Amino acid sequence: MKISSKIMSLIVILLVVLAINGLISFRLLKGVGEELQTVVKKDLVLMETSTSVTKHQLQKAIIFERLRRIAEELAYQQVTPARKEHLVFHSKLARNDFDVLAKEGAINIVNGKLLVDESIRYAKNVKTREDLQRVAAVLKEIEKAHIHYDAMAGEAFSAVKEGRYEISPEDINQIHTDERKLSNELEKLLNEVQSFTQKSMANAKEYEKTTELVLWTIFILSLLIGLGLAWSIIRSINRPLGSLLKATHEIGGGNLSVKLDESSRDELGDLSREFNRMSGQLSEARTKLEEQSKVLRYNLDLTAQQKKDLEKVNQELDRFVHTVSHDIRSPLMGIAWYADFLKNHHYDALDQKGRDSVEGICRGVDRANALIKDLLDLTRISRVRNPYQRASVKAMLDDVLANLEYKIKQNQVDLKVQSGLPDIVCDPIKLKEVFLNLLTNAMKFASGRMGVQPSVIIEMQEMSDAYEFIVKDNGIGIAPEHHQEVFEIFKRLDVSEKYEGTGAGLSIVKSVIDDHGGKIWIISDVGQGAEFHFTIPKGLSVS
Repeated sequence: MKISSKIMSLIVILLVVLAINGLISFRLLKGVGEELQTVVKKDLVLMETSTSVTKHQLQKAIIFERLRRIAEELAYQQVTPARKEHLVFHSKLARNDFDVLAKEGAINIVNGKLLVDESIRYAKNVKTREDLQRVAAVLKEIEKAHIHYDAMAGEAFSAVKEGRYEISPEDINQIHTDERKLSNELEKLLNEVQSFTQKSMANAKEYEKTTELVLWTIFILSLLIGLGLAWSIIRSINRPLGSLLKATHEIGGGNLSVKLDESSRDELGDLSREFNRMSGQLSEARTKLEEQSKVLRYNLDLTAQQKKDLEKVNQELDRFVHTVSHDIRSPLMGIAWYADFLKNHHYDALDQKGRDSVEGICRGVDRANALIKDLLDLTRISRVRNPYQRASVKAMLDDVLANLEYKIKQNQVDLKVQSGLPDIVCDPIKLKEVFLNLLTNAMKFASGRMGVQPSVIIEMQEMSDAYEFIVKDNGIGIAPEHHQEVFEIFKRLDVSEKYEGTGAGLSIVKSVIDDHGGKIWIISDVGQGAEFHFTIPKGLSVS
């Protein structure tokens, strides 16, 4: 049986037990509610009936006593006509109050009788029906006493109204007798109501005890059933899991030949089969990995040897470059010396063509020296690897602009640098070379336009994965078809002598940006100035 099926069976059984528990609890609580409704609808209403009748009877007795005093004053004392009229008027008011109380008392008695009659019709218990019939008899006697008392009092009111002011002692005694009888009957009714209330509360307590017993029984049974099923499920899971844990430790120790029992048909059996398949694949993978490790070790040894050979070649290349540059510069220095000698001692003796030749020799020597210097810078930039570190772009630009301060003032360049430049991870030495070359080019070509003040702007845009830097100028611009050529080594689009340089600067810039994993491009057209854009990725790490 599947583990999920076992768990589902446990849940279903617990839900069924819970439902049974709820139904039984609901039925028992309904019984308690019915008993409480009996107290509210029957016992309390009867209590209210007896209390109301008692209150009305007391108020009627007070009113009758007031009538008796009025009659005595009219019968036995000398009263003025005005006083007599006043007393008669108050007797009429007393009669009205008495009639209202009598009517309300009669209504309360009738309502109580109707309630008892209805309860008798629906009573299922014989004992309850007998108790209700006794209450009905008491209410009937109360009604009779009430009617008789109201009739006797009514006659007394009528006598005063007709001018017969003497009320006989027999009438007064009869009225008092009726009052005592009515009080006795009301006391009987209160006793019966109290008996009903006690029985209802006793039944409610009995229901409560029964409910508590049943609920505790069902709770204990459901707890025992749940614990039994849970123990069975846990036992069926723990044993295979123990074997799986042991096998896992063995595989961790290097024993890939361990196998689990696959006979179980539940999820743990499926897990055991997958585990055995995995251990087989791991064994095969380890064999392949050992073979690949041998190849990798061989390749690492070969790479280490190649690295040593490459370092040796780079050292030889450095010596060669310096030697060649020295060997080339030696004859250049001789040529420069002879050119200076001619210029200083025989310049005036030469014709114009000779003078132009001497000037051409000097310019050629200067250009050759610049080419050698740029060649050395290019080889150094492409081979040297400086450590990456977090550096301030603003600080780098401050250093570059300090070096260019003379040219900026000399050419009256309007230079603007965006504020809030970030700190980035880069090779700060090489990145300063990038800004130096781009700013030098921007000022050089922006200063070549007659009547236009040179303007250079440095901006930055932050993207999701990189920082984009922009160097703008208002110089002569670059035609779109030449945007890629300018990054080639020693490529100069302007072949005149107006703008100095060898064309190696932008090659150095592109090499640095490529080393950082960024991109560089140009937005420009002839006569529209130039924008050099380059990016430095955010994902570089400090080395």
